[in-house]
Amino acid sequence: MLDWPSWIGVFGRLHPLVVHLPIGFLLALLVLEWVAHSRGSGLPRATVSVVVWIAALSAVFTAVSGYALSFEEGYGTSTVTLHMRFGIAVAVASVVLAIVHLRASEGTRAGALTAYRVLLVITVLLVLPTGHLGGTITHGEDFLTAPFHEAAKRDGGRVLAAEAPPKAVAHPTEPAAETVSYARDVAPVFAARCTACHGDTKKKGGLSLKDAASVAAGGRNGPILVAGKPAESEIVRRLRLPAEDDDHMPPGDKPQPTADEIARIEKWIAAGAAFDSTGSPAVPTTGDAAQPARAAPAPVADAAPSKAIEALRAKLVHAETIAKDSNLLIISFSAVAKDTGDAEAQALLEPILAEVAELSLARSKITDASMALCARMPNLSRLDVRDTGVTDAGIADLAGHAQLAELVLARTHLSDAAVDALLKLPALKKVFVWNSGLSVQGLARLRLQRPELAIEAGAAADSKPLETEKDFVLAKPTPVNTVCPVTGQPVDPAQQVVFKGRLVGFCCPKCPAVFLADPAKYESKLP
Repeated sequence: MLDWPSWIGVFGRLHPLVVHLPIGFLLALLVLEWVAHSRGSGLPRATVSVVVWIAALSAVFTAVSGYALSFEEGYGTSTVTLHMRFGIAVAVASVVLAIVHLRASEGTRAGALTAYRVLLVITVLLVLPTGHLGGTITHGEDFLTAPFHEAAKRDGGRVLAAEAPPKAVAHPTEPAAETVSYARDVAPVFAARCTACHGDTKKKGGLSLKDAASVAAGGRNGPILVAGKPAESEIVRRLRLPAEDDDHMPPGDKPQPTADEIARIEKWIAAGAAFDSTGSPAVPTTGDAAQPARAAPAPVADAAPSKAIEALRAKLVHAETIAKDSNLLIISFSAVAKDTGDAEAQALLEPILAEVAELSLARSKITDASMALCARMPNLSRLDVRDTGVTDAGIADLAGHAQLAELVLARTHLSDAAVDALLKLPALKKVFVWNSGLSVQGLARLRLQRPELAIEAGAAADSKPLETEKDFVLAKPTPVNTVCPVTGQPVDPAQQVVFKGRLVGFCCPKCPAVFLADPAKYESKLP
């Protein structure tokens, strides 16, 4: 049985199915009223009343289901918020319209029919921006005007072709070298095929392909490109999957890129995935074979606005380059940790996600929301979130990060469920998990499946002795004599005293006292 949040999710997904119902009924009412007004004849108000109330109720249902849908991943944008507000306005106006029509039918108020018709026009006009914003969310910003732009491009192309002089034909044996440009060959493909779901208005999976910096940052599951290796790039894998596969992108019901467009993306990645015209950061690479391609993209510092660095330092956040010849950054919020929450961290770090190499948010007020932000940092190699509100869900957001090598999770709020996410960090070499909530069994599983991983759990069992001594037995001391000097009887090993640095044995407990009372009398009997 589905739980309550699941039912809400199902209810929200009804929104695309019912969104056209109120639009159709409202337009039908407008046409009917226009016809009635033109002919000067009235309409059967009882019939119209039914249509009005259906329009009102469907508008309310559509608005509520849309609100439920807005909680799904990828819909947290300003365009969605504006669309939702207009949708609520249409629903409210439709209900008011039904009430006014009821008054007009009953004839209880003069001018109610005129008010109804004016309100009907206003309600239909509200539908226009609501529908436009909805189309922008599902199909992209230029969906409505795209045909005009394409026509303009075609017309411009014909004019240029007519005016341009004939080009010289290259000799077959000397083909011109062909290079792939991000701005010319790749960005237009992303804009046409991807940004409807991965752009400004919608960011499915936390991924945006609107510009070079967003492409380099990747999504919630990490980078989508491996420079020099198209076969290992997530975006190519998804493009090449069968259309019926759930992971295929774009979804099967969306316009698909052509074989030539996919080939261009692969060629661009193979050449190093350089953002040629924007000065944006390079896409992270893996392996020795990919290293030569790293020099092609513009320096990382070009993509880190000086204002962003100044904003960090103005808030007393430490920021410095990781090395003299590197543009990657070490950032620490230690000085302002107690005043730093998710909102503050996101506002300061969002402009420089691709430049962060080491980040400390220790002892701050952040939660799992900031872990989702960290997951979008493609060059992040060390992350310190000790003494924060991070839970298993936050670690799950980091799963699949290709660069994260050291993770400090001490005194967080984890359970053994976090082990699954830690196992999905391929570059992880060291993790600090003392007092984090991981059990002995969870630590044992992590050690078993990742024996090369250095785990600092703060327990004695984690420390190995440098050297151990062999077992030894303390030898019992032997007296200098075998016969008691007082009685001449054999010595009892339990009855011994030290006299003048020598161990003297006696036959019974009384003899030591006798001996010590006058040692000169018995000393001559000792060997």
